[in-house]
Amino acid sequence: MMKPKSNGVFKYLKTRVTIGFPNEEYKCRYCPLLETYSRNQCRRTGEYILDINGIGYSCPLEIIDEEEERHES
Repeated sequence: MMKPKSNGVFKYLKTRVTIGFPNEEYKCRYCPLLETYSRNQCRRTGEYILDINGIGYSCPLEIIDEEEERHES
């Protein structure tokens, strides 16, 4: 009997994405990762968001200092 070929994942590629927030209002309300269909839930972490006018406890987003980013380029 032959062994089936493995189609499993051996390594994941890590990526980053830029998400803009209007008027520097860093809130779940403006985040495209917020699922609002039936409940307010973060699509990234799965966390249920109680107050969309703040940020979730497990929010993985990091604020980028634009001045610092210009100097690095």
